Amino acid sequence: MVEKIRDSFYAGIEKIKWFSSLMSERLKVEISVIRLINKSDKLQKERGESAMAVGQRVFELKAQEGANLLQDKKIKEALKEMERLDGETEAIKGQMAEISRAGTEE
Repeated sequence: MVEKIRDSFYAGIEKIKWFSSLMSERLKVEISVIRLINKSDKLQKERGESAMAVGQRVFELKAQEGANLLQDKKIKEALKEMERLDGETEAIKGQMAEISRAGTEE
C-alpha cells in the first residue's frame, strides 16, 4: 500500500515537472514574440517620422517651380531610411513567424 502511494506521488511529481517545463518554454516563446513586436512598433514609429520628414520637405519645396522632388537630398535620405526600416520590419515579422512555428511544434 505504501509503495503504491509512493509510486503515485512520484508519478505526480513527474507530471508537475513536465507541465512546469512546458509552461516555461512556452513563456520564453511568448516573451520573445512580445519583444519582437515591441521592436517592430518602434521601427514603425521611426518610419512614420521619416514619412513626416518627406511630407515636410515636399511642403517646403512646393513653392519652387521645377523642383524635382525625388532628386532632393533630404527626401532621398528619408526614402532610403523608410526602405531600410521596412526591410527590418519584414525581417522581424519573419522572426516572429519562425518563433511562433517553433513554439507550436514542441
